[in-house]
Amino acid sequence: MSRKNIIGRLIKTGKKVVRQGLVVAKGGNISARAGDYMYIKTKGSMLDSPRIHDYTRVNIKTLECTGGVPSSEKYVHLACYKERDDIRAVLHLHPVFCTAVANSKLKVKPVSYELLASLGSEIAKASYKPAGSRKLASEIAAKIKKSNAVLMPNHGVVVVAKDLETALERALVVERACQTLVFSRMLGLPGFLPKKEARRIISLYKDQK
Repeated sequence: MSRKNIIGRLIKTGKKVVRQGLVVAKGGNISARAGDYMYIKTKGSMLDSPRIHDYTRVNIKTLECTGGVPSSEKYVHLACYKERDDIRAVLHLHPVFCTAVANSKLKVKPVSYELLASLGSEIAKASYKPAGSRKLASEIAAKIKKSNAVLMPNHGVVVVAKDLETALERALVVERACQTLVFSRMLGLPGFLPKKEARRIISLYKDQK
């Protein structure tokens, strides 16, 4: 896929992310991988920007950059790509309910069939690490081994997938699951799917995602 096509898909995804309210202002960053390179939003740019130069290319092996200055969260994106060969898209977003649940002491367990079928895993929760740091990247890398979505306290969420379209779908489903969890907690103690059933659903849909 050409540079123009990849960035075009990133721009399209970025606009959808903003329309869905998953970020505000200059928050969040997204990337896509092609071979040994990742294309990522530049530092300080808006995700709904239509400009091609608001995305830059970074060599995953050497970190050499072609174009503008990459997002300060480039280490998180690089860590995801290095950890798993199947990852071709990374979304780092700041949804309200994801962040709220990440900040809380609520247990993050499967709350719906929809979540497991779309995400292909359970949601993980990371320990707090400074934004933009290599420590955060290492924390995410450890969690992303077994999960396609990681909540970050006082920060947001990281979602990975084989492509940008699937990553965005997963981000929306994770935010909806966190919203369901918050509302369920308001009504009493949340109910979760049994572990055996959760594994069955994940196994049933994993090859489709």
